[in-house]
Amino acid sequence: MTALIQIVLGGVLLLAGRRLFWLLAGAAGFMLGLLLTRSLLAEPSETVMLIVPLATGALFAVLALVGLRFVIGFVGFVAGGIGLSWLFSAFSVTPAEPTTLLAAAIFIAGGLAGAFLLSRLFELGLVLLSSLLGAGLALRGLDAIVALPDAWGAVPLILLLVIGVAVQLGPLRR
Repeated sequence: MTALIQIVLGGVLLLAGRRLFWLLAGAAGFMLGLLLTRSLLAEPSETVMLIVPLATGALFAVLALVGLRFVIGFVGFVAGGIGLSWLFSAFSVTPAEPTTLLAAAIFIAGGLAGAFLLSRLFELGLVLLSSLLGAGLALRGLDAIVALPDAWGAVPLILLLVIGVAVQLGPLRR
């Protein structure tokens, strides 16, 4: 069930994330909830793996609708941190078992970049982060259903990222 949610959420973010900031916030919260659940609980049940990320995502989405200024930097931080972690993983830049310190450093660096993008360059940051998070979510969901070949590496992520950016920036050119 979580895989299907990731695919649908990723696809919508990939193609329409620029128009739906609250959805980017919800997706960032969803992924943060998933990461926290996996890292804090030894073997969480499928129910917990569904409820905690959905609740965290709903909280982020509501906060984005209610307190936009406060949430922009935080959503950018979470989305950027997750996105850079995925990029490093996709390009196999980090070791197979990165240390907690290295993983935290990558997350924080991506978080700072994402917070800057959304705070200073909102429109462009929204397109880049929603495309990156959408591509990563869709691929993670698809990989949970059908194992994607490791030989592909970062190609699917980069391809979906480029498609997402092109689709979302297309209406701006007119």
